[in-house]
Amino acid sequence: MPALIIASLMLLAFGLVELDRHVDGVAQQRWPRLFTTEADGARGILSTIAGVMATIAGVTFSITMVALTLASAQYTPRVMRNFMRDKGNQAVLGIFVGIFLYCLLVLRAVSEQPVPFVPAFAVLGSVLLSVLGSAAFIFFIHHISSTIQAAEMAQAITQETLRMIDKYFPGDGDSAGGVPRTASAPAGLAWHAVPARQWGTIQTVAEEQLLAWACRHDAIVRIEHRPGQFVGQDATLASVAMRLPPDEQMIDALNRAFGIDAFRTLDQDPAFGVRQLVDMALKALSPGINDSTTAVTCLDHMGVILAYCGRRDLTPRHRYDEHGSLRVLSIGIDYEHLASLAFSQVAESAQGNTEVLLKILDTIARAGQACGGSAERRALLHQAEVTGEIALRSARSQDAKERLDARLRALTQALAA
Repeated sequence: MPALIIASLMLLAFGLVELDRHVDGVAQQRWPRLFTTEADGARGILSTIAGVMATIAGVTFSITMVALTLASAQYTPRVMRNFMRDKGNQAVLGIFVGIFLYCLLVLRAVSEQPVPFVPAFAVLGSVLLSVLGSAAFIFFIHHISSTIQAAEMAQAITQETLRMIDKYFPGDGDSAGGVPRTASAPAGLAWHAVPARQWGTIQTVAEEQLLAWACRHDAIVRIEHRPGQFVGQDATLASVAMRLPPDEQMIDALNRAFGIDAFRTLDQDPAFGVRQLVDMALKALSPGINDSTTAVTCLDHMGVILAYCGRRDLTPRHRYDEHGSLRVLSIGIDYEHLASLAFSQVAESAQGNTEVLLKILDTIARAGQACGGSAERRALLHQAEVTGEIALRSARSQDAKERLDARLRALTQALAA
C-alpha cells in the first residue's frame, strides 16, 4: 500500500505539471488568488512542505517503532505483524513519503530561465496535500494510541480470526463427509511421500494448485501438515497416491504449492489467532506484569472464537475433480486442539488467581452453549475438569475453593448433559 500511494502521488505530480504546460495561464488569469505566484514563492512553498513532510515521516516511523517495541514487550512478539499489516499505518506512511516526493518532483519543474514557468496547479496541489498530510498525522496519533491497547488488540485479532474461519469453513455443510484421511490407496495405486525441500512454518497451502496437479497426473494428494505447523527439511510434506513414485520435477511442483517461511500468519491458520490471545494472557499473568484484567479480556475473546467454531462444520474440505473423483485430502480444524490451546497454559499460569480461573470456567460454559456436537462438548468438559483440578488445588482460601467448586459442578453437569 505505501508503494502504491507513493507511485500515485508521483504520477499526480507529473500529470499536474503537464496540465500547467497546456493550459497556458488561463486558470491564473481567471482565479488569481488561487493560482498566481512567483517562482521564488513556489519554491518556498514546495521546499517548506517537503521539509515538514520528511520530518513528520521520520517522527511517524519513530512512533511506530516505539509502539512495536512496547507491544512486543508488554504483550507478545507474535502481535508485531498485526502492526505491520495494519492498513491505517501503511496508508499514513505512504502519504507522508508520497507528499515529500511529490514536492520534490514539482520543485524541479519550477524555472525562471530561459522561459519562466511556475506549475500553478501543481503548487496548489501541494498545499492541498499538506492539509491531507496534517489530517493523516492527527489520525495516526489517535490510531496508534488505540491499537496498542489490550482490548483493541484482542478485538482486532479476534475479528481477523473469524474472517479466516468464514473464508475456509463457511458452515454450508459442503464437507467431504465420511472420507477418512487414512484411507487406503485405490487399486493399482500406492502412497508415496513427498519430502519438503525447505524447513520452516507452513503459512499457506494452495489446494487449487494441488487439485490441478492431481488431475493432471491422475493422482490423489493427501496433505500431511496444516498451516501453522513447522516442518523440517525432508520431512513428509504430503503423500501422493500414484502408480509410480513422483520424480524430482513432480516433488518440486508439489512443494511450490506450500508457502513456507520463518513465522506463522493468520492467512490460513485460525489457530494462530488463539495462540496470539493465549500469549497475551500468559504475558499478562507473568509476575513481572501481573495484569489479570488483560488476561480476562483475552479469555473473553477466546470464548468468542471457540463459540464461533462450535457452530461451524470444521471437517476437512476435500477436493474433487469435475467427474466427482477424490483428488485432494485436506485437513480441518481440530476443536479439541483449539480448546486445549486456549485454556491449558492459561490455567496453569493462573494458579491461585481465583478470578481468572472462574473466568476460564465461564468462558468454557459460553463456548459449550454454542457447540452443536458431542465431540466439542467432550473437549470442553475435559478442559473444565483440568482447570477445576488446578483451581481447587491452588485455592488460597476456603471461600475461593467453595466458589470454584460450585461453578465447576454446575459447568460439568451442563456439559455432560
